[in-house]
Amino acid sequence: MEGDKTGPKSRNINEIDIDNMSGHFRICLFDSKNFGKGIGTEATKMTLKFGFEELNLHRIELEVFSFNERGYRAYKRVGFVEEGRKREAIFIEGKYHDIIMMGILQDEFLNQKNDLKF
Repeated sequence: MEGDKTGPKSRNINEIDIDNMSGHFRICLFDSKNFGKGIGTEATKMTLKFGFEELNLHRIELEVFSFNERGYRAYKRVGFVEEGRKREAIFIEGKYHDIIMMGILQDEFLNQKNDLKF
């Protein structure tokens, strides 16, 4: 599922593994004026709903850079769980940062769906 890159967000589920019914999630807000408005959280909820209800995936995972605190909080808010950390795995602007691995399972999402207010 790919968002319109000319709009405020792009989101997708890729690297779908049919054997294990899992996929990898990515999102990007292209304009900083859209930060802090809940757009990323809403887009994430909609994408998870599609992935778990339409594609019937068992698991969706993502990676987030440790300096992206806003994204990390949004992922936790919709039910992603931190599963691991690649320490100092990416070098950006002269500094190493961790890559945080997160995941959510279908039953976790479905059990909390009413709390997410679609």
